[in-house]
Amino acid sequence: MGDVSHQLVRSFFELCRFRVWANWHQPPGGRPAGDYGPQLFVENPEPREKTPGAGFVLYPLDLPNLARAVVEVRPWHGDRFYPSAVENTPGLAQIFQADALGAARDYFGGQDFLCVLVISELPITSRPRARSIQLLREAGIAHVMEFPSIVQELLTRVNPHLPYTGSPVLQVLRLMKHYRFIRNQQLEFPFTFDPANRPAEDVEATTPPDEGQ
Repeated sequence: MGDVSHQLVRSFFELCRFRVWANWHQPPGGRPAGDYGPQLFVENPEPREKTPGAGFVLYPLDLPNLARAVVEVRPWHGDRFYPSAVENTPGLAQIFQADALGAARDYFGGQDFLCVLVISELPITSRPRARSIQLLREAGIAHVMEFPSIVQELLTRVNPHLPYTGSPVLQVLRLMKHYRFIRNQQLEFPFTFDPANRPAEDVEATTPPDEGQ
């Protein structure tokens, strides 16, 4: 699953016109990469001047403001990033430590970059959501992106009339649109799909943390 997840994330940034390079690094603690896959170094060739509004959770509409980033993917599909999951995963606090970002500094030529974590989903309710955000910030993460918004944007951008022969992932999404599992004009889904618009609560996570989560 990790491989497919990384392909989805890489395809997402590429379709959003970012330059993407995969850094096959050794994960923290000397553990094998397993399902985590490479870091992705992403660079926007034409970033616009940053405008207010983007919060800790990034959405596709925020990407024009993103100039450069190191992207890590944690594809825990089926689970949400509750505070307990963040606290019980010490590796999250290590992936963006200074000594793990040397390759990124070299790649970006010393220019500033952000650390972005792609996750399954944050909690829905405000208290555990705010607590998860607090813990992720403390781990050195500048932003997170959730898989539903990435997949929805991919489905929006994929052209059902183009043969994506070089990308099995995009080819599958293209066939889903071509055979109307996803309707081409209105992007009406035959299954429940949360919108990719930014919730107001994500602009600033000010809700107090939930004890016990």
